[in-house]
Amino acid sequence: MTKNVLTNELDQEVDANPVISNDENEQNSNLNLEDNSAEVAADSEPRPKTKRSSKKAQQPAGVIEEEKIEEEAAENAVSETDEDSVEESEDKSKTKKKNKKMKEKEKKQLAEKKEKLKKKKAATAKRKEKAKDKKKEKAKKAKLKAKAKKKDKAKKAKDKAKAKKIAKKKAKRSKAKKNKKK
Repeated sequence: MTKNVLTNELDQEVDANPVISNDENEQNSNLNLEDNSAEVAADSEPRPKTKRSSKKAQQPAGVIEEEKIEEEAAENAVSETDEDSVEESEDKSKTKKKNKKMKEKEKKQLAEKKEKLKKKKAATAKRKEKAKDKKKEKAKKAKLKAKAKKKDKAKKAKDKAKAKKIAKKKAKRSKAKKNKKK
């Protein structure tokens, strides 16, 4: 997998190797060595150095597998934390719903208590009003009774005074008659 590139007018050949895994790299390097030895014999001109492969490509296969396993473990850990966060958010939403229901229930109970208290206050106020009205009525009746009693007493006193006057006049007349007969 070599590329022959012509640059400018010098007609130089440049070998450029792409970054490949270790196995392919070894195979390519063997092929390149054979090609290079043939070309070196043909051309005595110096060639630019080929690019080095990355450190990962130079590491043994066991290390690469370990890294892959670590990456998978990290991904699994991330997915587990995502699942945990999803579960936590679901739990939070459930607890929020429960809290909301409890608050609504408490509000209902509070409203019912207030309503009962209001009714109770209204009933006691009504009872007090009735008691007040009864008291007023009783006082009014007592006043009327007292007035009637006073009137009756005055009438009796008047009648007594009239009767006394009449009796006095009668006594005067009878005395006058007696005096006339004498």
